[in-house]
Amino acid sequence: MEPLLLLAAGDMALYRFGAVGVGAVAAFLGVLSLRLPLGGLVRRQEEDFHGALVELFLFDVTPRQLTVVMFVGAAIAGLILGLFAFHAQAGGFGVAVAFLIGAGLGYWVPRFVIFVLQRRRRQKLNDQLVDGLVTLANGMRAGLNLVQSMKLIEANAQPPISQEFGLMLREFDHGTSVDEVMRRASVRIKLHHYKLLFAAMETARIRGGNLPETLDRLSEALREIVRLEEKVRALTAQNRMSARMMGFMPLVVGIIYYFIEPNWVSSLLNDQWGLLLLLAAAALNLAGFLWIRKIVTFEI
Repeated sequence: MEPLLLLAAGDMALYRFGAVGVGAVAAFLGVLSLRLPLGGLVRRQEEDFHGALVELFLFDVTPRQLTVVMFVGAAIAGLILGLFAFHAQAGGFGVAVAFLIGAGLGYWVPRFVIFVLQRRRRQKLNDQLVDGLVTLANGMRAGLNLVQSMKLIEANAQPPISQEFGLMLREFDHGTSVDEVMRRASVRIKLHHYKLLFAAMETARIRGGNLPETLDRLSEALREIVRLEEKVRALTAQNRMSARMMGFMPLVVGIIYYFIEPNWVSSLLNDQWGLLLLLAAAALNLAGFLWIRKIVTFEI
């Protein structure tokens, strides 16, 4: 009897060893198969971060560092939410959903921070443009050429417009033509008002004309555009606030229900179908918020 038991135990150990070996080989092959797509994703992400860092003039941080922070943050956030779901006894499906949600949040947080920084910088560039046009026009009326007038903006204006014009001057000092410098700046800044400015300046330089007068007319047009944008923003303020309130309302109602009847909310959190319903509700709520925001956003 004992030899049979020993033989069965040996077969079981051999079976386990073979299963572990097959799993390890499968995992290794899976990593090899994902290496090329993952490498392409990392390269594309680094290119996106490189463009954003150049636009923000953040040269102390490398794209590789931001990419590593993004992927590590996604893994850590996914593990944290997965552990919370595991301790809440949400089941395997609930743990998987929580991990995916946490990984998604961790993945998008660095991109969201970069987006917010870009948006604030672009808004400040738009706010400084009219004063920059006045400085350019006054400098050229005083007898300075275009490059010397641009140096006035670099010396007297506040960032970020002084940084942009300073970079344009550095490119000009390294032998790039003024027209090419303005084309590069138009691509780098990615703002409609600046594209209009550089196109008008290039046209005036090529075809001739009174460039200070052109800049004055352009500054008046931009003032009118800013005035219309502020008017539209004021008229749509109520709708934008309604979109925010509708976006936060499900969370507020859920908290109220939790204090009224905790078992109802706990049943949603502890059941796989409940978690699926909550995920679908959150996705629909986000889609509705973005839809309303798109409706009340106008381009002038």
